[in-house]
Amino acid sequence: MKITGIELIPLTMYFKSVIEESFGTVGKREDDVIVRIHTDEGITGLGEGPTLGPYYSGESQETVMGIIAHHLFPKVLEGKDPFDIDPIHFQMEKVVYRNTVAKAAIDWALHDIMGKALNVPLYKLLGGKFTDEIPLRGSVGIDTPEKMAGNAKRLTDEGFKAIKMKVGLEPIIDVDRVKAIRTAVPADIIINIDVNGAYAPKDAIWMLQHVSECVPITVEQPVRRDDLEGLALVRRCVNVPIGACESALTLPEVSRVIQNGAADFFNFKIDRSGGFYPGKIAVKMIEAAGLFVIASEQLGFGIEVAGQAHFAVATQGMKWPGGYAAGLIGMAGRLDTVGFDGDIVDNSPVVKNGKLRVPEGAGLGVQLVEEKWRRYLTPGKEVIRLGRVV
Repeated sequence: MKITGIELIPLTMYFKSVIEESFGTVGKREDDVIVRIHTDEGITGLGEGPTLGPYYSGESQETVMGIIAHHLFPKVLEGKDPFDIDPIHFQMEKVVYRNTVAKAAIDWALHDIMGKALNVPLYKLLGGKFTDEIPLRGSVGIDTPEKMAGNAKRLTDEGFKAIKMKVGLEPIIDVDRVKAIRTAVPADIIINIDVNGAYAPKDAIWMLQHVSECVPITVEQPVRRDDLEGLALVRRCVNVPIGACESALTLPEVSRVIQNGAADFFNFKIDRSGGFYPGKIAVKMIEAAGLFVIASEQLGFGIEVAGQAHFAVATQGMKWPGGYAAGLIGMAGRLDTVGFDGDIVDNSPVVKNGKLRVPEGAGLGVQLVEEKWRRYLTPGKEVIRLGRVV
């Protein structure tokens, strides 16, 4: 089997509700790229490249499409066997520095092809599943303490197993925000405090010392992504788990966080970290260091949510409640036992009792539908087709 062509489909989604974060508003408009790789045996594979914008990941819809079209497809993929996943990743690293969202979209599509060729679900290629479903957490954007508490209570009443709350603009008021949510939700609900790197180290220490009684809590990226010394200082000075997120987009960055003793856990996104292949390596590195992983996603369509589900059920370290379905829930307001009727795929992932079920079927288990994705086509842009596509 050989790769003959590729399609790059630019899509734009507008969420029904948005999330206010310390670096801006998420969900007002999110640009995405769907990747479909074609082979000489007629088997195609799907990947997805959501970026959350150039500030967050350093990539955009334009860079993902440009890097793949001008470099990764012609210099690495064309004519290659999609099963040669290790050599392909090796070559991608030689041709393009970073750009891990673009590489992840390719990695996902290659794995989808392999699963379809072997007629097995993707989770079997990733080690086999240890569970059929994974717990979800709900996200609460920055607002008044009262409104954030109300939103958190609504989410836990709907079955979410944890709350991810955004903070970072006002440390003093953030203390009230955390305490309000802790009072509003059941005592066993984990509160993940996500700062998105907005605090100075001393502000982070002060704030976290004032909410340390609100356990169980975890704290994600309290300081700037490139300040590993500050991240390590916060970890030493507070008695709650400190996590790296934006500080660890690549395997070398994960290694540096571990070497600096800068985190207790990693908020890990396989769709921005190169894909399933390096994702498995990263999780094993983290676990070998005695640390743990909390997973989330980049706010995409059903391709991305399906991929997250496959990776999670096949990776025992991904037991903490994750944010895998946040994109679909935010866009539609509904993702439930009959799926998401605004999705771009058939066999859309479903949620039951606050848990995401892994799709069954070969590969990712979802099928792209043109009349569905066409309604999201980015204004002013068209599909890019390279090589020979069926």
